[in-house]
Order: sequence, then structure tokens, then C-alpha cells
Amino acid sequence: MELRKPQDIFSLSIGEMVTKRNFFDLIQFSKVISSPYWAGADFAIGNTPQQGINWIGNLPMVKGVIIKTRPGSYKEDGWTDNTKTIYHYSFKARNGKVSYKEKANEVLIKQPQHLYPVLLFTESKGAWQFEGEFSVSEIEDSYVVLNRGAITNVVADSIQDEAQYKEGERRYVTHLMAERSKEVVSVVKNTNSWLCEICKIDFKGKYGVKYIEAHHKIPISTYSSQYIIKPQDLALLCPNCHKAVHIYMKLKNLEYDEIVTLLSKE
Repeated sequence: MELRKPQDIFSLSIGEMVTKRNFFDLIQFSKVISSPYWAGADFAIGNTPQQGINWIGNLPMVKGVIIKTRPGSYKEDGWTDNTKTIYHYSFKARNGKVSYKEKANEVLIKQPQHLYPVLLFTESKGAWQFEGEFSVSEIEDSYVVLNRGAITNVVADSIQDEAQYKEGERRYVTHLMAERSKEVVSVVKNTNSWLCEICKIDFKGKYGVKYIEAHHKIPISTYSSQYIIKPQDLALLCPNCHKAVHIYMKLKNLEYDEIVTLLSKE
């Protein structure tokens, strides 16, 4: 397929090929107003000198991240198995050192926070083959783990107060990923009744809509980028109790179990 505008990338089907010349021209000239590839400042494509990773638009309004990679070209890069569901992609490094503030790395680190798609391409027969849309599911010291598909924004509004507790961008983002993990939240919701753990409200019974929010019990001060989220780390809460828990965490520095005991007495 020939890409004429940056927006065309979002209409690609898995397996479609884009020539390297076409991709190069799109990236370079999407920033030039007089160019036929120009589609406005919001769709200008940023790039690194290596051309391996690009981003459409600017943070926080990035439209998508483009990754063009050769599996095996870096130690961590490549598919984890034959299903092509999970891909490891290395952070950009200068003289062997990774800067998480470098734009190419920053757009990956902040993907779980803003939920724009990661568009993955692998080299094939002198062209770039589209592998589909991915999301960042884990952040390691030297690479990110990309999962096929989008990570569900389970509690986007209610967890904004978590910013009060962040001890650095990567730790905050890792927490967001844990809260938004489609798989672990699905397990919790499928194995527990949808009653608020604190006030016992049945949201569907009261309002006619099945709804519950997932709250992470472990304090962020003890959270690390290497931590593996488990179902027992999440509690199911109604929106009011979820907000109250965050307020108590912020104002009184209490742990989750202490807050539950306190609120259950009121």
C-alpha cells in the first residue's frame, strides 16, 4: 500500500507492505507544509536519527507511535513465541546509556497513560510489513513489552489521584498498566461478585448498569517496574468508595486494609 498521508497508516491491514522509500518520504515530508504528505501540525511525524521509532503529533496529543524493527537486531528485540502476540522492543540508547526522557523512549513509556496505539512494522523483503496495533504492557530497564491490541482503560477517571504518589514517571506508568491490565482485571471480575468490597453496593441492582472499579491495594511507594500484578492485589470498589480510599491514602497515609476498617465503621 502507498501511504499518501500520515492518517493512512491507521487504515493498514495486518500483513500489508509499505516500501521503505514511501515510508521515508512520508516521515520526512509530513513536517513540510508545502509537501503533498502534509496533513497539519497534529499529524507531523517526529523521528530519531536511526529512523527506528517515530511518533505522530506531540505529547500529550500523540496520535500513535510507529516502530520499524528487524527482529534480532538488538539483544532484547523480537517475538516471544510463534503466535506473534508479544514483542520486545529495546529503548533507544546513546553510548550504551538509556535516557527515559529522550522523546523516542518517552512516547513508549507514556503510552499506557495516554493509550495511543503502537503501530508495529517488521522488515520483510526490502519493505516494512505491518504487524498490527500494540500496547505497552511492561516496562523493563532496557526494553518495553508490546502486547497485541489495546489495554482497556478500566479506571481512567478514578485513578488520576495516583499522580500524587508517583516517585518517577516509570513507576507511575507501571502502576497505571497494572490498574489497566485487561487480563488481570478480567480475572478478578470473573471470579468475584460485583459488589463493592467496602459498602457492599450492587451497582447494577441500584442503577441498572453493571459497573465496578478495580483498585490496587499495594502502596505505590513499594511498587517496582519488575513487579508482576496478581489478582489478589486488586479490590473491586464502587466509584464513591474508590475515591474515598484515594483521599484517605493522600491525607492520612493509610494502607488499604486500614482504610477499609475505618470506612466500614462509618
